Amino acid sequence: YRRALELTDLGGLTQQHAAAELGLSTSGMKSRVQRGRRLLREQVTRCCQVALDSRGALTDVELRRPDGHC
Repeated sequence: YRRALELTDLGGLTQQHAAAELGLSTSGMKSRVQRGRRLLREQVTRCCQVALDSRGALTDVELRRPDGHC
């Protein structure tokens, strides 16, 4: 899931191009990206208080623990 997000969300590749690079079908890549985003969101919200705007875009993040460890 990490590599799928690195290629698409951070690297700017389309899901179709990322799928070709990893030797996956486009539908397989779409599934990996969706699952990867969900898993990442779960991990971040476990450690941080997250504020979103009305469209669901991130507006603020604050660590839940003052020592910075999660």
